Amino acid sequence: MAIIIRKAAADELEILLEWREKVLEEVFWMSRWADSKMIMKSNREYYKEHLEDGSHTACFAVDNDTGRIVGCGGICYQHELPSPENISGKNGYLMNIYIEPEYRRHGTGRKIVEFLIADAKSRGVEKIYLETSTAGEKLYYSLGFQVLDGYMKLIEEKDNV
Repeated sequence: MAIIIRKAAADELEILLEWREKVLEEVFWMSRWADSKMIMKSNREYYKEHLEDGSHTACFAVDNDTGRIVGCGGICYQHELPSPENISGKNGYLMNIYIEPEYRRHGTGRKIVEFLIADAKSRGVEKIYLETSTAGEKLYYSLGFQVLDGYMKLIEEKDNV
């Protein structure tokens, strides 16, 4: 199973929205608590604006043997007040990580998250946040995230100068 990760293009909005709907249905049980048409309209507006202006990066995991998309992920970029642990104030929020069930536990999620972390680091992002289920915690711990109050944050050791 050869999986490649590729950045989603702004003209792939409809494909991205289909995957976002899978995320909402499985992770957030969208159909139980909200109007899915309203949520998808809001998602369409968000992605259209933020993919084009570069404040969101989305990617797809593709089975290289079949060309089939088997997963997705995204990171949105924000600014916060600078602090000793984040001098630039740049941060990212990992979101929409979803892998088709038959591709889970084969490193696909790790590849997606590593791709998104590399994208964030190339932009000078110093803090990356996420929310995850208990099932996802093991992966994020292995990548250097630590649990804080209700979310996880990527912590990187800095050299003492």
